[in-house]
Amino acid sequence: MKKVYLSVLAGVAIGIAAICNLKSGGIIGASLFAFALSAIVWNKWILFTGKAGFAGTRKEWFELVPMLFYNAVGVVLAVYMSCCVEAVMPAAMKLVEARKAAGFGIILPSILTGLIMTVSVKSAREGQWIPLLLGIPTFVMSGFPHCVADIAYYCVAKEYPIGLWVLSIIGNFIGCNLPTIFRFIKEQKTEKC
Repeated sequence: MKKVYLSVLAGVAIGIAAICNLKSGGIIGASLFAFALSAIVWNKWILFTGKAGFAGTRKEWFELVPMLFYNAVGVVLAVYMSCCVEAVMPAAMKLVEARKAAGFGIILPSILTGLIMTVSVKSAREGQWIPLLLGIPTFVMSGFPHCVADIAYYCVAKEYPIGLWVLSIIGNFIGCNLPTIFRFIKEQKTEKC
């Protein structure tokens, strides 16, 4: 039950950050987005893209699906508790249109988001917060998809391109695991030498 609660809290934090980003926009909105991940890491809340790159056991792999579901619940709660949804709808619609225009290509920038997330979380866990404070605004300003934050954008815009969202989940997951994949490849090459 504790994992459910912590996953919902992480979703609420991301939902608040997404609304803030839509309302403020630009570098201000992107910078304030870092609040969400800082709060999540500091409080040990559970976020799909904060855990996907660190799952080591079969149990941890299977926990990612309900984790994403409860993150989504938290995001939806935050969106519907916000009093400015109508005001930020045009910004959300613009962002969703950009996602739709990307089509299948959405997977590539999603991979970059996942990579940034894993590097940011790993650094913060080691007491180095600068990569997180810079990394999160980087992917937000670049328009890279984040499968949890995108739930907020889709809810506000009242558009639900499920296929694109699934592609962003896959891309985020791959990106989150790129450091592990690269480390594995490097170890394999070292063993052969």
